[in-house]
Amino acid sequence: MGVVRTLEDLARIGRQRTVNDRSVHLNQDEVTADLLLDTVSADRVSLERMSIDGALTVRSCHIDELVIDHVEADALMVMNSRIGRLIIRNASMGCEVTVIDSSLDFLALHSCGATRLERLRVEELVQINALRGTLHVSNSRASSLTVRSQATSGRLGRPSVFVRDLKAREDLRFDDLWLSTLGLEDVETRELILQRVRLDEPLRASELHCSETVRMNGLIIPAEESTITNSTVSGSVDVRNLGLSDSSGGGTRPGVAARLALHRTTVATLTSASDASSVISLRDSSVTGTLGLPSGGSRYSLDNASSIGDMELAGQVFRNGAQALSFVERSFTEVTAVALESVRSALAKRNRNREVDELYYLARQREATALPLLRRAVGRGFLGGVLGWGVRARNPARVLAAGVLATGVAFHLSGAVRDPGRGLTDVTDVGKSFVLALALWLNVGTGMPSELATAKWTALAILLTVAGMLFTTLIVGIVIRKLVR
Repeated sequence: MGVVRTLEDLARIGRQRTVNDRSVHLNQDEVTADLLLDTVSADRVSLERMSIDGALTVRSCHIDELVIDHVEADALMVMNSRIGRLIIRNASMGCEVTVIDSSLDFLALHSCGATRLERLRVEELVQINALRGTLHVSNSRASSLTVRSQATSGRLGRPSVFVRDLKAREDLRFDDLWLSTLGLEDVETRELILQRVRLDEPLRASELHCSETVRMNGLIIPAEESTITNSTVSGSVDVRNLGLSDSSGGGTRPGVAARLALHRTTVATLTSASDASSVISLRDSSVTGTLGLPSGGSRYSLDNASSIGDMELAGQVFRNGAQALSFVERSFTEVTAVALESVRSALAKRNRNREVDELYYLARQREATALPLLRRAVGRGFLGGVLGWGVRARNPARVLAAGVLATGVAFHLSGAVRDPGRGLTDVTDVGKSFVLALALWLNVGTGMPSELATAKWTALAILLTVAGMLFTTLIVGIVIRKLVR
């Protein structure tokens, strides 16, 4: 191994032979063994188009600018060093690039193979272009990290990117990439951007902490569900043009949608807009601010453990339940109690009380469908269909009117109040029957005809009076509540 500890020793390797202003430039030189730069201090070191029969290692050096360009080596390692600007370009095929335990001002990698960045402190930008191999970034700090474009996959396949325990003060950006896998874990940044990124495997992100925004534009994923887990976004999550890869049937198989799920995640606002069919799922997650109205082929999916603070309504007015259900069907994959409750909460914030009552009724009816048979019958049939869940006056009013009508018909057909010798078509007797029925249901104390003063008729009168009191009290309460609000 060739060990270099001074600039003079490094200069003697190549044609330069001398040191100019604490700078060394080696170009088109050959080294027939491993090359180790150990404790070298310099303003600028440039290694270009060199051939090294072994590994190039930079250890414990202090260099203001280090440029490594078109160097053929078995491996390239920078460790325990303080570098101002580190630029590595066009590493040879099969050369693994490793930068660990170092402090830098700026790091740029262009057209490198497998790359590992560990325990770094970068004051400014980390920029990686034309990726040719798997990238691992872990336990590092930087102002921002940008990974942009990659070389054609070729026989080595598409690269993968794994980022773990990274703190980026400004942003983390992935742009114009076709990757095999993208994994993000324990990442803290101000802004996360995925733009024109295509993945062969589902996106896996966990413990993301973004102080401002997450933006996804043109993200193409396979049919398997991509996930963001245990994360917090203090600002907005904006998903645009989420699509399905061609290999998963994107654009050719109807009913197949690109799916992105948020598990145990909290975001301030969420918006989605895609031309193709896409679904953003919330699983045990919450939107503390506003859920944007989806557009195009995008939809939301909510489970029972998720919550929505507010929802964009875009001027929608619901004159009846059918219009409300149509709106929910356009915004969500299915009409559930949680989806209806989210819309109801948004209406309540805008003091649209009539529509709030309508959505409350629909939500309770939808909840009852998930109950066991007996409880479902009581919920949907009696509490909803008869009592209107305490918000629909027309339901108990219809039942009350039907009860009065049925009782009047029964009285008339039984002849209980019909004078002897008069037929069923006598208008006077018909009127008496319906007046008596109305008096019983409305608890009007007109008394019973003498011929009905028996224990059975008295029990019937009490039963009808109690039922009538229930319905009239409920109707009056609902109407007064609507008037007061």
